[in-house]
Amino acid sequence: MQQPVVDYSRKWYIMAAAAMSIFLATIDGSIVNVALPTLVRAFETDFATVQWVVLSYLLTQTTLLLSIGRLGDMIGKKAIFIIGMVIFTLSSALCGLSPTISWLIAARVLQAVGAAMMLALTTAIVTEAFPRAERGKALG
Repeated sequence: MQQPVVDYSRKWYIMAAAAMSIFLATIDGSIVNVALPTLVRAFETDFATVQWVVLSYLLTQTTLLLSIGRLGDMIGKKAIFIIGMVIFTLSSALCGLSPTISWLIAARVLQAVGAAMMLALTTAIVTEAFPRAERGKALG
């Protein structure tokens, strides 16, 4: 039985998209920390409430990673990854347009769902995009 021929010609484009998604999803978990005092003033709320902007993102993302990885195996990694990118992008816009702290926290939860969809599948997608001999170079 012959193995199917795999086209590796787009491997570096896939690697670039994967690297950018990891960068965005990871930095988004902590970059908002510098804005917390400003959010307290802007939304006229207490610091404990504003901390949920960070916590909701991190809790949602870590909770979903394993189940989304399995979902990618069942449905398809590329489809879930692209849906995750769309969710992440749209919810990032929602974060910027949030009129209240509650809206911001809800948008951060959605953003974390998209981030988890990207993070959970990136390694598997990169592994499939590179031939076995080059995977060490791709995964670092």
